[in-house]
Amino acid sequence: MANFVFIGCGKIANFHADVIYGMNHSISAVCARKDSPNIMGFTQKYKIKKTYDSWQEMLRKERPDAVIVAVSWDQTENIIEDVIKSGLPCLVEKPVALSSKKLQKIINNTKKFSKNVIVGYNRRFYEFIPKIREALKTKDLISIELNMPEAASFITKNHSSDVVDNMLVFMSSHWLDLLMHLIGDVKVVKIYRKHSKNDNTFRSYNGLLYSIVYNAPIHLQSNFNAPSQMSITFNFKDVIYKLCPIEMLSIYSGMDCIEPDDKVKLRRYVPRIKEAYQADALYKPGFYLQIKNFIETCVEHKKKNEIGCNLEDALRVTELCEKIKG
Repeated sequence: MANFVFIGCGKIANFHADVIYGMNHSISAVCARKDSPNIMGFTQKYKIKKTYDSWQEMLRKERPDAVIVAVSWDQTENIIEDVIKSGLPCLVEKPVALSSKKLQKIINNTKKFSKNVIVGYNRRFYEFIPKIREALKTKDLISIELNMPEAASFITKNHSSDVVDNMLVFMSSHWLDLLMHLIGDVKVVKIYRKHSKNDNTFRSYNGLLYSIVYNAPIHLQSNFNAPSQMSITFNFKDVIYKLCPIEMLSIYSGMDCIEPDDKVKLRRYVPRIKEAYQADALYKPGFYLQIKNFIETCVEHKKKNEIGCNLEDALRVTELCEKIKG
């Protein structure tokens, strides 16, 4: 069994710890700031005996098998280079850095240890992702629709207003990473941007992206605070694969006709669902397979990491965020 330590003990750290604890691995220590309101509940829940307010001291004294880095979204870039240089396998929550320039510097300075690192883009590990991959291999892709209506007003209730300026890399990078994981590199063709002077939480990014590998357009719609669900739609020649909500895959083929009735006087045509799948929700979706992959590839070195997001992948996503933001 592997022994983990945590840097950070907030909500995301709990999702990782649930899996680690459920898999019968151990968590020997956690590091958090001295005034952390979360650390007592975290240590009690996962039976953690040691706490630190210095992660350097924790890594030096504990010498664990692996490290989970789940600190505040805007603090990771300040510590992650030195954590990686410890040589310990590291699963780090996104965003690794708030700019591609900063992330490139981290990559340049940690190349020796890059194979030990996985970035926490857990959507890659949804159980139905291979079905989309198979469809991309065997079917004729016509276009993709990407809708990212980030709930900026809700998020700023628990974060500083600075999060809105970094919303694409903080939140949207999840969806962009999943998209690029499936179709490869993406080019920005044209983006229309709009920011409200009266509402700091409103931004919009609408335009056209392009899949280089599949020679297909990607219609981007990102209107912050819109009453709409996050979705990615793959339009093939004769079938549609749609993620909406992102934890569910619906495959549509053909149309059904609904005749008028007492409530609706009009004839309606609706897409016919051929198949439907849901991500396993025993743990936070994607987290179990992500931790399993991390252990097998970075801790035990039993296989090559072919699914988990590495630092170079994260850099490409960050660069795409910056191009969309302009």
